[in-house]
Amino acid sequence: MPNNSTSLTLNADIPVSKEQEGCNIHPEKSASGMQHPTSNEIAISLQNVSKYYKLYDAPKYRLIEAFDPRRRVYHAKYHAIKNLSLEVKKGEILGIVGKNGAGKSTLLKLITSVLVPDEGKIHVNGKISALLELGSGFNPEFTGMQNIFFYGTILGFSKQEMQDKLDDILAFADIGEFINQPLKTYSSGMRARLGFSVAVHIDPDILILDEVLAVGDILFKRKCYTKMKEFFDGGKTIIFVSHSADSIKELCSRAIFLLDGGVALDGEPKTVVHYYEKYQFSSKEVQKTLKDEMEQLTNGVSGNNAADSANEVLAAKSYDTSNELLDGDEYLPEFLSTPSFGKSNLATFDKIAIHNNNNEIVNVLQINHTYKLSFEVKFNMNIDNIYFGAEFFTIKGNLISGLDTKKYMTDKVYSIKKDDTYKIVIEFDCLLLPEVYLINVYTNNGSSGLTIHDAYIFKVKPADWFQPGLVHLKQKIEVNKLEK
Repeated sequence: MPNNSTSLTLNADIPVSKEQEGCNIHPEKSASGMQHPTSNEIAISLQNVSKYYKLYDAPKYRLIEAFDPRRRVYHAKYHAIKNLSLEVKKGEILGIVGKNGAGKSTLLKLITSVLVPDEGKIHVNGKISALLELGSGFNPEFTGMQNIFFYGTILGFSKQEMQDKLDDILAFADIGEFINQPLKTYSSGMRARLGFSVAVHIDPDILILDEVLAVGDILFKRKCYTKMKEFFDGGKTIIFVSHSADSIKELCSRAIFLLDGGVALDGEPKTVVHYYEKYQFSSKEVQKTLKDEMEQLTNGVSGNNAADSANEVLAAKSYDTSNELLDGDEYLPEFLSTPSFGKSNLATFDKIAIHNNNNEIVNVLQINHTYKLSFEVKFNMNIDNIYFGAEFFTIKGNLISGLDTKKYMTDKVYSIKKDDTYKIVIEFDCLLLPEVYLINVYTNNGSSGLTIHDAYIFKVKPADWFQPGLVHLKQKIEVNKLEK
């Protein structure tokens, strides 16, 4: 089916394909017997949905199959989506990650009725605006201005209604005089600007974006993030597909990892993204182990690495910084992270801790105080040109800062022998504002390396003054009355 219109209004069930014989889905139940959601809290519901494509060894077999008197099958089925069940609540920002071919775009096209499922049932409660491809729903021969009104007509808006929205659309897109030029002359970034601007200004209940933030300059991306935050604060529902881990962690309240047409993991964005990244760069043997771990997490059973980000978030919430104004540094024995993704033949990390000036181990820090992060690394093999480092993250996984010996100790190159042990000490001033933070530590030589994710968790307690944000800039403010 050609994808020439990907934005539409839905408030009904998508019927099961008539081409699928033997699939009788009760109008109120899925194939598994799950009750159809009737709550106003559910924006999108998929129940045992499958979508497959017919693969032929050669084009001629498609014709032979169509006219075969014995109805013999000459194709193999490729399931882009297989028996997938998913509910998205109103107001959620759902991030979707997965490698190419995992079924991400197919899933979005099923939700927006661009494609029809071969099995299962889809229910959408609300008006959808979808930007599945750059400039989708636009006519390349029309000017940008003409496409705005053309797009609005497809969505059922009158010319006057689109005229009322025009100033906001043009201001957000910010493509200047090009708005009166044919769309085919636009760069990919300009098409993204116009498409995103129209999609978000028609006031949809549900906004679906497929990699649209992968293009455009930094200022446009910042505007997109801000607009999506407005949608979230306004109770809108957003489904966001991206290969950018930082975007998923920064924007989304929930994430799913699509793998082979199904949901491998569904949960807190930082945890899902970590497993997605780990899976991408692992061997087949390790991938099998990761699948088992994700299945255990999905079923509520903790595996060896399962006490990771999700549990850390719970731990962080139980130690809220907002109501604690303590004297001195503190160490809370129960406030611990569980390091993950730290297994390697390269080395072993040990004794990871933050010390104050009295050489005490602490995990409750004070603003404007100096601390030392230290850890030991024992190497299991010979390796040259090694360096060490650490990175500081928010609890959502957004990188704040990092430093390593490659940048700050360029005169020293370590030639490592097996069983050598090194102690690394990194002194830093705590300029972080009250919040919970995580630290990764690593060693690397450019080709081989090892990172211990979430090696240490700490929080910064409130001061006797308030400042918004994450970082204290030590700013000075002057207020002077000027003479008339």
